[in-house]
Amino acid sequence: APTPPPSKGGIRAPLLLLKQGDNALPTISCNEGVPVVWSARSAARATEASAAMPYTLYNIYGSPPCALVRMLAKHIGVDLELKNVDTFKREHLTPEYLKINPFHKVPTLSDEGFIIYESSAICYYLLRKHAPESELYPNCARTRARIDQALATVTSTIQPHYFNFLKPRYYDLKKPSAEELEHFEENVIKGFEHVLGEGNYVLGDKLSLADLSLVAHLTLVMEMPFLDPDKYPKLKAYYNRLKAELPYFEEVNRQGISDLQSRTSTSLK
Repeated sequence: APTPPPSKGGIRAPLLLLKQGDNALPTISCNEGVPVVWSARSAARATEASAAMPYTLYNIYGSPPCALVRMLAKHIGVDLELKNVDTFKREHLTPEYLKINPFHKVPTLSDEGFIIYESSAICYYLLRKHAPESELYPNCARTRARIDQALATVTSTIQPHYFNFLKPRYYDLKKPSAEELEHFEENVIKGFEHVLGEGNYVLGDKLSLADLSLVAHLTLVMEMPFLDPDKYPKLKAYYNRLKAELPYFEEVNRQGISDLQSRTSTSLK
């Protein structure tokens, strides 16, 4: 998630503030073409170890990377204890938080003191530990390459444009200019459409980890009051379908959507 804009002195926090001092399911064939959607069975996949060793997730409501981790945890049945980080109070810059994440971002996961940051790394860790044969990340080199490619494209290529557009709306309450909207559509909307492709899911016919990432990021696109979802019919249909298919979607995302709408509606004035 992005850090807040510069302080009144105009100085941003530097990127790095500290010195770095089974319960598996049957293997799914790569050629299997049956769509896979979350079911009640998915919620029972956590191992006994997960119940004995609760995780702590440092979280921000409305952060797509945090929502990705939380939706995955719901999907594979892993409990998370949330510790919400208030960036307006600059809690992400406190010495205590910087000890666990020197890049002062969220999400960060603690597994009894074993610290992991970056949403993709956290997801891989939870999958390997609790659902190594999950349909969300099938044991097939080419399928995993497509999922990894989608995750990397969203976080490395699209996300910088995404947050550069969002931060002035969310933190400074500024209405976007026509030029900013055009840049957003060109670099973010078209990017998401490319990641989705022509199928019902990123992989075509199967729900995967890439879809949890994409739909988490689409919450901000589809729910902001100054963007018209009807202009993006493919993404709108995909977003609405996954909202209906994922029973944990509302639980994970509703507060972040409400907070976003409340703040960005002010920026229209």
